[in-house]
Amino acid sequence: MHLVGIDIGGTKICVCVGDDQGNIIESRRLPTQELKGSENALPAIEQEIKKMLEEEKIDLSQIGAIGISSPGPISTKEGKMLKPPNLPGWENAPLIDFFKNAFQKKVMMNNDANAAALAEFQFGQFKGTSNLVYLTCSTGMGGGAVANGQLVQGASDTAAEVGHFVLDINGPKCPCGQHGCFEMYCGGAALAAKMKEEIAQNSIKTEVLTIAKGQIEQVDAACLIQALEKKDPYAQKVWDEYIVRLAQGIGVVLMNFNPEALILGTMAIHSKNLMLDPLKKLLPHFAWRENINACRIEASAIGDKISELSGLALAKQALLGQSHS
Repeated sequence: MHLVGIDIGGTKICVCVGDDQGNIIESRRLPTQELKGSENALPAIEQEIKKMLEEEKIDLSQIGAIGISSPGPISTKEGKMLKPPNLPGWENAPLIDFFKNAFQKKVMMNNDANAAALAEFQFGQFKGTSNLVYLTCSTGMGGGAVANGQLVQGASDTAAEVGHFVLDINGPKCPCGQHGCFEMYCGGAALAAKMKEEIAQNSIKTEVLTIAKGQIEQVDAACLIQALEKKDPYAQKVWDEYIVRLAQGIGVVLMNFNPEALILGTMAIHSKNLMLDPLKKLLPHFAWRENINACRIEASAIGDKISELSGLALAKQALLGQSHS
C-alpha cells in the first residue's frame, strides 16, 4: 500500500508518494508564494499529486492515506490551518475536507514540528523510542513530543511549543507577544537579526561578514557556523551565548518531558559537535543528572528528507485508523 505525503512550508510545498516504511518513491516541489494562498494552492497540490501518481504508474486505488504537515496554528478537530503568521492567504484553509473530497482517502494533518517528531518516531535513528522530543533548531524553534509511544497533541493543538518557553521576561519581544522566548535566543532568524545589529552598530570585523560577501543583509546562521570553523573570535562569542540559552531551553525540555531521546534539527545537523559537545557540558546547570543521563541527544539522521517523511508519517497514522476524518 502506498501513501501520499504533503508538507506545506513558507517557501515550498513538498508532495511525495512512498510507503509505511519511509521509502520515498517520488517527490515534487511547488513554490508556495507564487500560488498566492490556499484557494490556488490546494487545487495545484491536487493536480501535482495526480500527475505524480500517473507518471509513476501508481493507481489511486493503491493509495491508502494522505498525510499533511503544515505550519501552525492549526485545529486538528476542525481539520484546518488557522492563521499562519508567515502564510497570508491560508487563513482557515480546510485541508482535511479538501483532500478527503479530492481523493476519497483517509487524511491526517498536524503542525510541522509534531509531524517531524512523528517522522523521527516512525523512521528515524530512534525509531520506536517511546519517549522522544524533536526540536527543529531551524529558522524558529519548533518542537514535538512523543510520550509513552503517543504524539502529545494538547487541548488546543499547542503541546510542546518549546520555542515559546520564556527564558527571560526582560528579554527581546517575540512576535507571539511574550518577551524572552526560547526562539528569540536560539531560532536561526533571531540569531541572524542579533548578529546583523551588532555587526552594523559596532562595525565589527568578522569572518561572519566575510562569508556573507560583505553584505550584512546576507548574514545568517550558516555564516556563523562557517566562521566558527575558521576560529573567528566574534563568531565564538555569539556561539557561546547561543549555547548557554540552548542549554537553558533544553534543560526545561528534559525536566518537563524526561525523554529517552532528544533529536535536534537543522542547525545541529550542520554544526554537529560544535553544538553538541558544549551543549552537553552545560546541561548539568539546567537539568538533573537523572534526566540528562536517561536521554541521548543527537542531530537528526533524517536530514533533508524531513519534509517528505513528515507527511508520510501522518499518512501512516491515518492508515492505522488514527485520522481526523
